[in-house]
Amino acid sequence: MRVSTEGIVLQQIRYGDNSSVVKIYTRQSGLQSFMLKGGSRPGGRFRASCFFPLSQVEITYNQPRQGVGMPYLSEVKISHAYREMFTDIRKSSVALFLAEVMVRCITQSEQDTVFYEKTARALRRFDLQSGNLAEFHLFFVLEIASALGFYPMAAGHGAAYFDLREGCFLPERPVHEDFLQGRDAANMERLLCERERNGGEIPFLNMFSSAERFALLQALIRYCKLQSGMEGSIKSLSVLREIFTV
Repeated sequence: MRVSTEGIVLQQIRYGDNSSVVKIYTRQSGLQSFMLKGGSRPGGRFRASCFFPLSQVEITYNQPRQGVGMPYLSEVKISHAYREMFTDIRKSSVALFLAEVMVRCITQSEQDTVFYEKTARALRRFDLQSGNLAEFHLFFVLEIASALGFYPMAAGHGAAYFDLREGCFLPERPVHEDFLQGRDAANMERLLCERERNGGEIPFLNMFSSAERFALLQALIRYCKLQSGMEGSIKSLSVLREIFTV
């Protein structure tokens, strides 16, 4: 059966000498893996730009019988052409990071059109934004947490600690070591409050110093690992830190 849908490209992995596996977050079925024959080499059937991290595409594939192999991509084309996502080093670094976090955190193939549309819209806004880019990815990670069902609970009065295991603020230190305190806990609260103040839409702000921003990002990644079971390190994190150190 031939299926057509929109999607956001997350990862392309070489497979053999002449093919690759492409992971795409689709509007219709969530995260899916596809076989791409011939890859995206110059002169091939598919444009390489279709498979850059976070490219928004329209795809057609042949759905195999249940449990029989991986679907093959038969058509791929850009559905939205970014203006600067892949030419601005700041934006391309964020795209690489967010694609890696999404592909590592999202483990189930389930339709979530609300998250898909919100993601597609946020990426288009980010592409057109000229300033205050350094904290977009912090808010975006919160959107991933919300979509996957482990968004942190709001702070309570007198909460001095943020429990990374339970996703909540506490007035007393947890018995384990997975928590934030002091400035880090306060910054997490500021981040959550700002998201709620903007009605869930990702704002473009510059609230934190580079050191505070990186500490928050490390905390969010640690939180996602604890909540989703994500293993290993995020390879693009070091690049992102270097780009946004000011």
